[in-house]
Amino acid sequence: MLASDAVIHPALSMQRIWPGPEGYPWKDSGQRLFTREGLLCRTSPGHLLATWTTGAFCEPTPGNFTMYARSMDDGATWTEPGVLFRHTSLGLFTTELFLAGEGEVHAFLQTYGMGSWMTHINSYRAISRDGGITWEGPHSVPGGVDNVWVNKGIRLVSGRWVIPVSWPELIGSEWCEPTHGRPPLEPMVGGKPLAVQEIPYMAEGMLQQNAGNAWADRNHRYCVGTLLSDDGGASFRRSGYLRGGLHGWLIEPRVVELEPGHVVMLIRSQRDGRLWWAESWDGGDSWSQPERSDIPNPAAKVLLLKAADGRVFLIHNPVDSSADIMRGRNPLSLWVSHDGMKTWPVKVDLVTDPNPRQPLNYPDGYIDEGAQELVFVWEDAYSVFFCRLPLSLGD
Repeated sequence: MLASDAVIHPALSMQRIWPGPEGYPWKDSGQRLFTREGLLCRTSPGHLLATWTTGAFCEPTPGNFTMYARSMDDGATWTEPGVLFRHTSLGLFTTELFLAGEGEVHAFLQTYGMGSWMTHINSYRAISRDGGITWEGPHSVPGGVDNVWVNKGIRLVSGRWVIPVSWPELIGSEWCEPTHGRPPLEPMVGGKPLAVQEIPYMAEGMLQQNAGNAWADRNHRYCVGTLLSDDGGASFRRSGYLRGGLHGWLIEPRVVELEPGHVVMLIRSQRDGRLWWAESWDGGDSWSQPERSDIPNPAAKVLLLKAADGRVFLIHNPVDSSADIMRGRNPLSLWVSHDGMKTWPVKVDLVTDPNPRQPLNYPDGYIDEGAQELVFVWEDAYSVFFCRLPLSLGD
């Protein structure tokens, strides 16, 4: 939780929109409830929609679900939070609110079980045509895309949608994830028994989750690419098959169009202390091989936005923490480039917590050109904060 003596930049307007002063509605449940990955979009002038994932003690677990709140006065006040998406037996994570037009929001969400990290995800899309009040779906993403982790998309000058994604590929020898108790059947490959890790029956959830994460890391690599749509979301096709990272782990890419058809991708990598970089010169049809950038990053997702005047705004945690992936999601900072991401002359810390291990996570939002403000949310694994920042800070 953000400390009371955290340092907030004076230009940053910040309010907590979740949870309320009473804390979590389920604070007496006995679980260490958490909050993850706030999302924000302006569905029409003055109308904002915010979502976040909560429930259970961490992610991915079956207790995860998505909550929401709306504002009808540009964020001055917010409705009482409610449940947006929840599955009966699987965990659920909403990772993108794509604004297709005024009032039309495409929410991309994934479901998963416990003990296999992202390796068994299923991808869905729900559509609202009234600013997030009512929804169609969730339905499958049209085009045969069913196992990707969806990230923040953009609409190119050409009208094409480019939505970056990541996905796991099994490349190791352990085909089956750890079992909770003795497996009912012995796994076989080619008629021969296959070794499988057995977790004691009735083991606590964190043990299951940790064992599943370790199995996933041992046996998978994580790749990135994009979903492209040239028909307003009626269909999608996947482009790009980008692999790399010092540990075979590239996830949660962000994209920005620097000039017509020239798209740059910044990618989270695990345990190497830097963001990775790839480029497309044909609107996302093809991509350069990823390369390690000189932008520090502690294995955390970033917010990447371009203003109408060409400036590129990057909100992130600029800390090299290659030895410890959770150290360094602090501070939350703004970098600004005036030359197409070649240099970043403006570097401003927005939020700094006195605890260096306190996570200041996952900013998401948009640029309000009329108000000349950067509008975004972020979370500290407990609360969701709504922020406004003048674009003049990036001059």
